Amino acid sequence: MTPHRSFSSFGRLFAVAAFAAVGFMALPAFAEGENVGDTQMCIESNRIRSTEILNHKTILVRMNTGGTYKRIDILNNCATLDKSTGFIYDTSINKLCKQDALTIIDSGQTCLIDKIVTIDAAEAKALRVKGNKRNP
Repeated sequence: MTPHRSFSSFGRLFAVAAFAAVGFMALPAFAEGENVGDTQMCIESNRIRSTEILNHKTILVRMNTGGTYKRIDILNNCATLDKSTGFIYDTSINKLCKQDALTIIDSGQTCLIDKIVTIDAAEAKALRVKGNKRNP
């Protein structure tokens, strides 16, 4: 004879809640900021394919996965960013995050990240065109 387990209503509710909590943690849910227009606190450095400086306030980031893009908006006027050969940042957590400092290679100016926004390929293209008009 097979033993039969019985749960009270509270026991079943608890079991379902516990299973749901564990299940949600185990599922590879959409990462924060994966939908177009979403903002996020950080992006993983190892997922960055390339960066392109568009102007003194905007950096375009192409991600390794699925041709996705992020737009980094700089907090204040970072006057030397668009004239530079690039930027560097220091991280101990393998992430580039909102409020991280970017150091401009040519000038040494430090600029802070204001927002990281997920954008689509069409917006990335439009930003490139707009950026090239400003910086021929």
